[in-house]
Amino acid sequence: MSFGSPSAQPSMFKLTLRGIMEDNNIGFDVLKQIISSRARELEFAKYIQRFNGKTIVVKYGGSALEGDGNISSLIDDLIFLKQQHINVVLIHGGSKHLNKVLKDNNIESVIIDGIRVTTKEVLTHAINVFKEVNRMIVSEINNKGKGEIKAIGLNGSEIPITISEYLDKGKYHFVGRIVKVNPEYLNALRSEYIPVISSLSQSEDNQILNVNADTHAVSIAVELKAEKYINMTNTDGILDETGKLIPSMNLSMAEKMLESGVISKGMVPKIKSCLKALENNVNKVHIINGTFSHALAREIFTDEGIGTEIVR
Repeated sequence: MSFGSPSAQPSMFKLTLRGIMEDNNIGFDVLKQIISSRARELEFAKYIQRFNGKTIVVKYGGSALEGDGNISSLIDDLIFLKQQHINVVLIHGGSKHLNKVLKDNNIESVIIDGIRVTTKEVLTHAINVFKEVNRMIVSEINNKGKGEIKAIGLNGSEIPITISEYLDKGKYHFVGRIVKVNPEYLNALRSEYIPVISSLSQSEDNQILNVNADTHAVSIAVELKAEKYINMTNTDGILDETGKLIPSMNLSMAEKMLESGVISKGMVPKIKSCLKALENNVNKVHIINGTFSHALAREIFTDEGIGTEIVR
């Protein structure tokens, strides 16, 4: 999509953005508020033009998955990106849902070194839970997309999107470390569909393995040479030592904050996976709060964003 000269951008933009929202009526009320001014329209148009034809990989997990409103808002944004000819790939977790299923079945959740010990019994429940989450997201996208925008579910338990080796079979059982991404499926599908991928992998001999959703998503982003990798979680982004959000930082600054301990606890593996993406030629990474309404659109299409971006 080309917007031509700057003077032509506002009218073209109304045809693409506002026309889409009004004609399809798929729940963009908040987005309408975001672009209520002429300046904001031009701001959105600038980023739509910049990311036209590019690939953005989104990882969605944590408590962000728990609310129906959160999912609805995310799906609106994914459809909007696809309508603007931006390729988007969604990788989702499901650990919160899995925890509930394990509890309901009186199975203890054992975490060692931040890794879920995945016995054969736990793995069976994980496969079922991730399939259910995947079907729900795909169904919602297809319902809201009204035949124009379509999603396709790619479950690692059925399709070897990634190949893994055992992380430590004696210690963690069926947990994998990704060693290879098979891009053929994604390259064939991402221009026409929104691929929705669960966080399961397979070994060379087709054993299903549980993998960390962050590293899974980053591995896919690197293989696809994504323009952006966006980690949607339930925290606002990276905070400094006073608890204030850092809107933008570079790779070196992030490394220093890791070394000093300012970045700690559950944020450490997320940042390490983000740095891996940057070191392997993903242009930018973002950590944003997926519980905010239309967080994805706000981060991508506005100058101020809502979370933390890390650049090379």
